[in-house]
Amino acid sequence: MHSINKKIAQVVALIGLVIIACGYFFSLGEHTWFKVALIMWAVVLCSCCYRLTPLFKMRNPLRNFIQRDAQHLFVFSLTGLFDKKNGPHWLVISNIELIEIRNDELIVHSNNDRQLSVCIPGSQAQLHAYVNRILTATEKHTIVFR
Repeated sequence: MHSINKKIAQVVALIGLVIIACGYFFSLGEHTWFKVALIMWAVVLCSCCYRLTPLFKMRNPLRNFIQRDAQHLFVFSLTGLFDKKNGPHWLVISNIELIEIRNDELIVHSNNDRQLSVCIPGSQAQLHAYVNRILTATEKHTIVFR
């Protein structure tokens, strides 16, 4: 997720340079719509840069994205600007066949041909350790991990 956020921030910064250059060469600074577009770009750039800071990871621990009760696994994902979360996506733990863990991504396959892929701020090792901690020993034996 960090590398994706870095690329998004670079693209947003490049778009900002184009907007500023167009505003300078075509004298668009006097128009209200241009000022609004510039403010919107600044908010999006701030969101992109915020996601690259340690504060972002500190405010978004794994326990906020993967939770469980007796029979269900609740998974949230990040969407939108700043810390907006999407979800919960709930999965019955007994229906889970496979859990794929990648850097910043969790993919859960259920036996009813359902697949859920969510982006979560955390390394592969952090995600693997957290999932192992919240599942019981019998659940870990019935679920395949990759």
